[in-house]
Amino acid sequence: MPLASRPVRKWIYIALGAVIAVALLSASAAAATSTQVVGPWSGQLPFRCQIQNVGTGTNFPRPNADPFCVEFDKRHQNVTGLGLVDFLSREPARTAAAVPKCFYFQRDHWTGSISQGQQPELWHWDGYYFFDKALGLGGVSVHNLRIGGMPMDPSPYAPAQLKPYFYPGGGGGAMVLFKSRPDPPCAAKVDTAKERGRIYQDWYRRLTG
Repeated sequence: MPLASRPVRKWIYIALGAVIAVALLSASAAAATSTQVVGPWSGQLPFRCQIQNVGTGTNFPRPNADPFCVEFDKRHQNVTGLGLVDFLSREPARTAAAVPKCFYFQRDHWTGSISQGQQPELWHWDGYYFFDKALGLGGVSVHNLRIGGMPMDPSPYAPAQLKPYFYPGGGGGAMVLFKSRPDPPCAAKVDTAKERGRIYQDWYRRLTG
């Protein structure tokens, strides 16, 4: 189904730009504050943790967990039912829950529409983000990006240093170093082999040494 009139299309793309900026910049502060790209990252979970799936809300069953691993359903970003407004109003609480953690992983699913559950689909993607303050690392990965139901290259919306790691088919991602580098209190939590084995997945531990 075509996206109706030119004024409607213009409004859609303005909203889309704002929403993707939230996803790729705010939700992954590592990308905006990095000094070096380490390499590609597919979104694979780096930590040993149980993912807390809270749907559209912020009622975390284990708010004190660290590693803090969460999944959000952001597929109700509709216009007519004010779903987009509700989604944006919940983002500050999600960010506040993540900021104090040493080890954080987030998986989320985004869909925008004019009316919930009806065509046309305005945008969709599945996002993956993490930060590891102990090692000064973070990552962002986006998959299945579609605009108007069509696959799209995410790179125009990504920070400059991440653009080479995204591809036109609708995905990609990268791991980066923070400017701030390791946080000493967080680093102290993984300063032995036993602690690293308890917190890190094997693939990540091999990658980071």
